[in-house]
Amino acid sequence: MGMLMSPNREQLIKQMTDYVINVLEEKRPEFSGFAVCPFVKADRVSDQLHLDIFETPRDTLVDVVLRFVRSGKRSALIGQPNVNVKASETKGYQEFINLVLEESGNGNIGALCFNPNTKMQVEDYSAYNSIPFFLINFAYHKDLGKARDSLIKTTYYDNLPTSYRKFLNVQQDTD
Repeated sequence: MGMLMSPNREQLIKQMTDYVINVLEEKRPEFSGFAVCPFVKADRVSDQLHLDIFETPRDTLVDVVLRFVRSGKRSALIGQPNVNVKASETKGYQEFINLVLEESGNGNIGALCFNPNTKMQVEDYSAYNSIPFFLINFAYHKDLGKARDSLIKTTYYDNLPTSYRKFLNVQQDTD
């Protein structure tokens, strides 16, 4: 497997920050007027978003997790520029990361992966089109649960295809 030479850390973090601001924080009609990621802006502006680069083989996944935990911040976006994960392997990789979290005594943290190779979209929009490289989002389960519960009460998920809802782990209420 060829290693992609990564530009310097600051450049990578800047690309991630630009993606957060210009894509994830943008309010979109496809998400019923909500931001693509409704909680990232609050974390970013209050300096509660930990941005980091996971550079294999220099870092292990546990190194990256511990840097997040030690940061004391509420959530993290971890860039993994030197991997190329097939879209079909995203879920398996995400399960592996969550297993490592569990096994390393960090089971209170959950991981969601965002793969530039993913073709998932809502109506004709995809936040994946401009993703700079593979991203891992870490958040504490207590916050994830609260976030999901508050969004379920809104129209945020209304236009999302079933496959996407399944990926995000939200089942529509069947009243």
